[in-house]
Amino acid sequence: MKVIGNIAAATILLFSSLAVAQTEVPTFEIGNLQLEDTTLEVGQYVEAKAGCGPSCPDAGAFTPLVAPIEVTCPVKAGEICTFAVHVDAATRSGDGTEAAFQYVGDAQTTVIAPLPNIPPSTGFYMWTLVGTGDQVVSASTTFVALVKNTKENQKHHVEIDFGCFSSGGQGGCFVQVLGLFQQLPHSGSPAAVTIQVFRERKREHKDID
Repeated sequence: MKVIGNIAAATILLFSSLAVAQTEVPTFEIGNLQLEDTTLEVGQYVEAKAGCGPSCPDAGAFTPLVAPIEVTCPVKAGEICTFAVHVDAATRSGDGTEAAFQYVGDAQTTVIAPLPNIPPSTGFYMWTLVGTGDQVVSASTTFVALVKNTKENQKHHVEIDFGCFSSGGQGGCFVQVLGLFQQLPHSGSPAAVTIQVFRERKREHKDID
């Protein structure tokens, strides 16, 4: 297991049940997957901010929550890995702000929608649509993405951004993620991203006499 940042150990994300499906790629169930690797990244020790104003572009304003990394999918060319990327941060946002996390991958990445048999998601998780003002909240989600190798043991781009849109498409927006030394007396945890890499479990073939 690889650990990035001054963290002694990582907690493995547990799944109670998960099924993901996507057009033109295999259907996976958690029972058919085996965990290959876990990487933990932590955010800044001071606050991080994103915003725009007095008016925001349609794309909003986003910045990386933690440093983007390249994650290896340990399979052959043409095969697929499942990345489970858990995001957790203590956050606040300005009034009238739509705040979100965004998964940014490479051209071989498909972010899966929360439920099977529906179109792929846009890679956004909205954690507030009206802002939180001075209130600090703990925002968390898990992105699930399929990555397809074009070469053996390919590294894939994994980036989680945080940012905001202006509510109703008018005015500015502002979002803040608290650093490690800013938690108390606030609730929530330091910004962290846990990346788990799964591959399809190989089935054993037995000869029949």
